[in-house]
Amino acid sequence: MPRLPRDTPRLVRVSPTYRMPDPVTRDREAAIAAVRDALAAARCAARLAGLVSDELVVRELLLDVIDQTDRAERSLARLLL
Repeated sequence: MPRLPRDTPRLVRVSPTYRMPDPVTRDREAAIAAVRDALAAARCAARLAGLVSDELVVRELLLDVIDQTDRAERSLARLLL
């Protein structure tokens, strides 16, 4: 086995648990990401629907949907902290 020169940097060994979160944390983060994605999709769909509608009542309801999804996302962010 060839010897390395003395000036070659050595890498510190890191255990796999240092890099990988535990399964419970990983699953919780995946569920939270899924909720955030669903809220973002609902917000986008409501905005799109509001752009194509000319009726004031429909637009107001869609603005309320957007406000509620924003509120849900803020609540989710507080839950994580």
